[in-house]
Amino acid sequence: MAQNAIYGLNSNMDTQDIINKMVSLEARSMDLVEAKKNIEEQKLASFQELKSRLHAFKGVVGTLNTKNRFIENQSVFSNNSFSDSNKVVDITTTSSASSGTYSLIVNNLATESKLITSGYAETSSAISSGTITIVIGSSASATVTIDSTNATVDGLRLAINNLGIDLKASFLNDGDATSPYRLLISGTQTGSSGAVTMSTNITSGSVTMGFQTTQTAKNASLSLDGVSITKSSNTVTDVINGTALKLQSAGSGTISLATDTEAITTKVKDFIEEYNEVTSYINEQLSLNTETQEPGVLFGNFAVQGMQRMLRSSISTEVTGIRGDYKYLSQVGITTQSDGSLILDTDKFSDALIDDITNISELFSSNGSVTNTSITYVGFTRDTKPGTYDIRVTSGASTFVQLSNSGASTFVTTSGSGNFYAGSSGNSNGLNFRISSLTPGNYGQITLSNGVAEILNRKLENFVNASLNGPLVSELDTIKETVDDFNETLLTQAERLLEFETNLKERFTNLEVVMGRLNSQRDTFSSALAGIQNIFNKK
Repeated sequence: MAQNAIYGLNSNMDTQDIINKMVSLEARSMDLVEAKKNIEEQKLASFQELKSRLHAFKGVVGTLNTKNRFIENQSVFSNNSFSDSNKVVDITTTSSASSGTYSLIVNNLATESKLITSGYAETSSAISSGTITIVIGSSASATVTIDSTNATVDGLRLAINNLGIDLKASFLNDGDATSPYRLLISGTQTGSSGAVTMSTNITSGSVTMGFQTTQTAKNASLSLDGVSITKSSNTVTDVINGTALKLQSAGSGTISLATDTEAITTKVKDFIEEYNEVTSYINEQLSLNTETQEPGVLFGNFAVQGMQRMLRSSISTEVTGIRGDYKYLSQVGITTQSDGSLILDTDKFSDALIDDITNISELFSSNGSVTNTSITYVGFTRDTKPGTYDIRVTSGASTFVQLSNSGASTFVTTSGSGNFYAGSSGNSNGLNFRISSLTPGNYGQITLSNGVAEILNRKLENFVNASLNGPLVSELDTIKETVDDFNETLLTQAERLLEFETNLKERFTNLEVVMGRLNSQRDTFSSALAGIQNIFNKK
């Protein structure tokens, strides 16, 4: 009955259509919430895309924001003989390496000591109790005691390795048919100072265990531009400034070092490309179509407008505290176009690199300089403000290393110990340096400058690092909360709408039931009335 009533069988009304229209009318408030939610979701997607682009840009900025990252060097070794393909040396450089050529001769490599025993049938072959005395160089020594707990060749190997000194023991299988296992002792330090000698009273059977030297420990011998040099290691880092030589074999040739201006230019081009990608996206999101009056998704958003201003000001700002004539990007061929994008004049930039690469490096990267040879600049943190700081050492009950803003009378005690210290508060917080003398007195100044890449690196960090709760992170959090609120509202409204529809159906069902009863009563009454009428008509 109820199902039939829904379709208006008793009332002759299209009850279902009436209910649908009433539900649709009631759902208009949900449509409004859904529309608002869609707008917020578009904003969320735009902000997430912007954050992704800023992350990518920050990655490129990170290739330029320190001197070591900005400057690229080329290093080439050419054998003296064209027919000689022997690899003599591997070369790595830092930003402090200077261009030049050097004649290198490697007479021999540094080697470590190697000693070996005669062969044994098994690694578990028994040896007698006794001692082995091991001497490394002229001072370090140790004694291995063999007793019933370790009286095998493998027990000796383990005992040597457990000494914790600069040598290791391992097995070498020489393929002998009866006694293939030989105990190999290798020093872990190259150079004559790491020479290993061993003496023992241990026997195997009736034969005293002996150690035959197969390789002596000796220093590397080389010459650079005719100057003879000996080193205990095959990695030589203190012969050519900013250059590490890893000796591979004996031989001779020429080392050529030069600034790789092409690699630097490529990194700057990548920087400009990523910057333009970000600014183009921001412009699109903030735009207003003058023909359709359709605004961009983030049109009028203060956080994005602030980001746009930050990018433009960082690019156009004067870099202070650096040496040289180049203090603006425009001076080295990087200029801003009318739409805010950057363009590179490669010829002008190349000329600037040739003219003063140190200045160009400081124009992009962070740089620390000192006025006293007792001070060495080490680094900084994101809390450190660029500027010039006075350094002094005071004495009293204790010795204090202190910093102050240049010319200020208030000094702040640093944190640290030994020779390494760092600013502990204020503008110099996190400024790291080394001081070679703690004699009380003034130690000049240390200056930190931030080039364009480091300025951008710090500001981008504030935008994309969630832990800093910067404006971009705050916007994302706010939008996510708004979308969640809309979802909760829609869920509540959907439940109410379902209840409203159910209530309507129940009411219309009841109406049809009542109408059915009334119709039945009407029919009964009409039938009775017709019967009475017939009776009167017959009379």
